[in-house]
Amino acid sequence: MKFLANLVEISTTTIGQYPGDISGDSIIATLKGSASKGETAQVYAQAGFISRPAKSTKGIRLRIGSLDIIIGAFNYKVPLPTNPGDSKLYSTDSDGNEAATIKALADGILEINGNADFAVAFNDLKAGFDALKADLNTFITTKYNLHTHVSVTSLGTPTVPIPTGSSTAASIDASKIDSVKVP
Repeated sequence: MKFLANLVEISTTTIGQYPGDISGDSIIATLKGSASKGETAQVYAQAGFISRPAKSTKGIRLRIGSLDIIIGAFNYKVPLPTNPGDSKLYSTDSDGNEAATIKALADGILEINGNADFAVAFNDLKAGFDALKADLNTFITTKYNLHTHVSVTSLGTPTVPIPTGSSTAASIDASKIDSVKVP
């Protein structure tokens, strides 16, 4: 039995149906230096992980005699990563339908089950909130103590002076994690 394995460089990837495989779309890599021959290979990975390799990614192409051996699994029901360099970790239900995802995008962004909002670092958020709370409490107790600031005009109408104080420096901006988005 003849065994052939070689290390190749991927020049491009596309999404489409691999010739001879009628199961559905997959990620198809064109191998560097082989485009004129039409030499391509399907990109497979361990179950639960799909990666659309970027240009110049290295891969191992396996042939054993006349047999093609699948060393990984590919789920045709799971939507594929959109852009070259994107990776996606996913889980499925018992029917193989996508349930949860973590996308690692080529630009460094992580999306966990969507991208509608930003994640925050709780400790930074809590520190900002605690500082704001302390400033507000100080303002209320020292600047707006009604029983010491109420005065009566000659007409007998009570007035309350507007207290002066400095604005708080508390901020939650540092708690925003730009590279992680969550629903």
